[in-house]
Amino acid sequence: MVRRLNVWVMDINFCRYYTGDGHPPSNRFCRTCPEAWRGCDALWDLVRSLAGSNGDSPLPLPGARAVLFPHPSSPAFVRLKVNAEWSLPREDFLHFIATGYAAMGRKDDRHNPRSSPSMTRQVPYVIAIVELLGGWQSEEISAVRNVQGREVLDRDASRRRIEG
Repeated sequence: MVRRLNVWVMDINFCRYYTGDGHPPSNRFCRTCPEAWRGCDALWDLVRSLAGSNGDSPLPLPGARAVLFPHPSSPAFVRLKVNAEWSLPREDFLHFIATGYAAMGRKDDRHNPRSSPSMTRQVPYVIAIVELLGGWQSEEISAVRNVQGREVLDRDASRRRIEG
């Protein structure tokens, strides 16, 4: 974590190319990262393709009571639904790939390194998406973790971090 002006902010070291301070709008950096072509674009394109892979119907996420479907107007998001609908932003997914964390946070509580950049709870939904994409060892996830400067996570270690 980084301390700035006596306020703790998210871990800004989740990716070697991240240049923000953890606060809006810099927490949305992944949408405009000039290095995204190195792997992040391809992985996010797979997530977007997965969201639209069930024809006109939402895609059920195994192990989560949610469904996944495309965002109607923005390529920076996909949509999730359990009882209500919400967006999964690109940066929340990529932050999860780097850290294994995507928990809910509060605006005044950004110091929690387990929170997603949007402060929205995205677990267990991002876990299900990773599994549908081939798991932590998939070529695309490994490429992104390499771009981010992270070692490859194994599924069991990630689950222990998230659930523990």
